[in-house]
Amino acid sequence: MLTMAETEVFQVRWSEKILEEAERAVKQHRADADTAAISQRFRDMRDSFEEAIVTGHEALEPAMANHPKDRHVLAAAVVGRADVIVTVNLSDFPPEACEPYDIDVQHPDEFLCNQWDLDEELMADAMKRRLGYYRNPPLSLEQLLQKLERHTPHFCEVVRSSGLE
Repeated sequence: MLTMAETEVFQVRWSEKILEEAERAVKQHRADADTAAISQRFRDMRDSFEEAIVTGHEALEPAMANHPKDRHVLAAAVVGRADVIVTVNLSDFPPEACEPYDIDVQHPDEFLCNQWDLDEELMADAMKRRLGYYRNPPLSLEQLLQKLERHTPHFCEVVRSSGLE
């Protein structure tokens, strides 16, 4: 998704707290991974997407009607003028909490499929760019899709059916 954001298919928004939680979750779920490399990845995200940082949302948190532990996410989306919150944790963002702010909540699979529908050419370019990051060893498109398939199966189907090579 970050490769696609780099090509300006969409813009990312996050708060420092969102990044801290994400980094902690990645380290917890990928216990076999190099924690220093994960920390570096998140520093790179901060540096590469300086405009993505949302601040000044804390005062809105108590007014948010979604799950208490994720109120900071919805508040940051409101202040950051996001159209969509992309998360696998859909249940913490019920429609009645997000609709007053005209914010949709989508699983990453749905979000990527929607982005493909909006601009297939730009998304295809982003996929090719992502493939370019894998040099040692190189990956084929099918190998990349196999890596992504666990979390974004429908998106992988869309890419396969597009004839992208």
